[in-house]
Amino acid sequence: MKKKYLYIAIAAVSILFTMNSCSLEEVNPSAISTSQEWSTAAGYEKLINGCYFDLVRIVYGQAEDTYVIASEGGTDIWQDVRGGSNGNWSKALIYSNDFGANTYMFQEAYSGFYGCLSQCNAAIDYADKVTGLKEAEKNALVAEAHFIRAHCLYSIVEYWGGKYLPTSPTTSAITELPLSTVNEFYDVILADLDFAKQNLPVSQSVRGHVTRAAAYHLYAKAALTYATYTDGLGNCEAISEAQSRELLNKAKESADYLINNASSLGVKLYSDIEDVFDEKLNKTNEEALFIITHSTIQSLNPRGNYYNRAWKHWDSYNNASDGIGLAGITPTYNVVKTVNGDDYRLAKGNCYMTPSKYMFDLYGEKDGRYKAFFIDTWYINKPNDGDAYKWTAADATRFGLDASRVNNPSYNIQKGDTAIYIARGKHLTKEQRNALRYGSYNLEDNFANPASPGKFFPTLKKNLCTNLFCGTNASKPYSAADCIIYRLGETYLLAAEISWRLGDNNTAAQRLNTIRNRACIGHDGSMNVTANEINANLLLDENAREMIGEWQRWQTLKRFRMLKERVALNPQITNWKDDYYFRPVMQSEIDLMDNGEEYQNPGY
Repeated sequence: MKKKYLYIAIAAVSILFTMNSCSLEEVNPSAISTSQEWSTAAGYEKLINGCYFDLVRIVYGQAEDTYVIASEGGTDIWQDVRGGSNGNWSKALIYSNDFGANTYMFQEAYSGFYGCLSQCNAAIDYADKVTGLKEAEKNALVAEAHFIRAHCLYSIVEYWGGKYLPTSPTTSAITELPLSTVNEFYDVILADLDFAKQNLPVSQSVRGHVTRAAAYHLYAKAALTYATYTDGLGNCEAISEAQSRELLNKAKESADYLINNASSLGVKLYSDIEDVFDEKLNKTNEEALFIITHSTIQSLNPRGNYYNRAWKHWDSYNNASDGIGLAGITPTYNVVKTVNGDDYRLAKGNCYMTPSKYMFDLYGEKDGRYKAFFIDTWYINKPNDGDAYKWTAADATRFGLDASRVNNPSYNIQKGDTAIYIARGKHLTKEQRNALRYGSYNLEDNFANPASPGKFFPTLKKNLCTNLFCGTNASKPYSAADCIIYRLGETYLLAAEISWRLGDNNTAAQRLNTIRNRACIGHDGSMNVTANEINANLLLDENAREMIGEWQRWQTLKRFRMLKERVALNPQITNWKDDYYFRPVMQSEIDLMDNGEEYQNPGY
């Protein structure tokens, strides 16, 4: 028998936060706490802080952030721009022939969620041993652990199915992990969230600590998701139609309560779509329900100078010769004033993945989310001719422009003026492009070969926050932006889906139209849909428009049981298997188990 520790069997995360300031982004990891310390009020607060640690350190931003791929990749709305050559990233994006248990893009999420789960179990277990706190104070603290445990269990069961379900600290090495059913997971999840809804505070003095509004949101999402298991997918005992409807009604009650009482719960739906991911509002976002904080101060991050990377992999600017770039732009944190009067900073991304052509086409002419969520214009920040950029032959070739502009002062571009523009929804002829001083590219040309998109595409700017760039090297950049995990905009989408599943398309349309008219330029109702138009594909399209890049696309397609149908819209995915309704457990974990063959998901 193997005598090795499984990562997820560790009794408690060994590095804890101390609570010493007004923000989760302003805390330092402390030494290992003892059980004696945990039973004191101050020690127990440390234990609760530790429940957040792996969410910050591993899952949402400060690792390599492969959770972006685990949660969004291999779907209808993301494509691989590296032509299948980018190792495990490409495998996870397109399900290549060697995709499987050795595609190590899921390890961070797996270990991160189980690490948080271990810490939460310790916090919940010690709640009855704490002295020096009033009952309400203790319940408010342990409710945070119940919420985070529910969040982690929801993520584990939806990605990997019915796996190991510890609900108390594990204090010894184990080599075999028992399997629990999907039903057993959801029993714990919903019970945790019931406790959280009753005991979490409406507001927190520590930014990033979870509040009651988040519990109502996640309860609605979890109950809705569990209601879809009438088919018994995976390691699940199929629930009855009556049970499903009961769950949907509970989900509706929770979502409706949050929407109808948003103000008293301390959140609001922004009326302007531009505000939702406005970088200036990142640290004070009022639509956010649950956030993971990051800091510009190294000592206040779990990983020191390894800040938030969650935006890098879909950033199209890679400072390379085959995509977004010019000799007149360079990665730098030095501020340049644009012609619009904005502060402009530019950092180098990875350019691993692009929103698909299908995704870009979802935004109609009046949909303000395209402008609010994407960057399609870059500016000169590196003059090579006085205070201007003079065209080089390589740059003219890059954009397929006539050589007559090379070293031609009449085509010079002043510092801060437009360098590159990606045209979407209109086609610029070569003549029109040659007449422009700046470089331009038609988005449709970038997808001329649908199965092999190029690198000339707009960058999704969620979590980017150029005002929060940090580190010392813009070519290896990070952001201190907080990651919005759940927000009220999604609650409306969930509420619409719940009503549709209950057969109430009128309410579904109302909830959906709140989000659509918020996004509509002019808010004139011209994007509204009718009850008769509501169906699964419309709901999935709306979810994509609103929620792209927010760690939920794969889960959403699974909830609709439409992964197969929707990935068929992605011309790069030709190797889909029904087994892919669950993610693989990494082989490195399976190798440590005596029951690894039983524990692994089918098809891997």
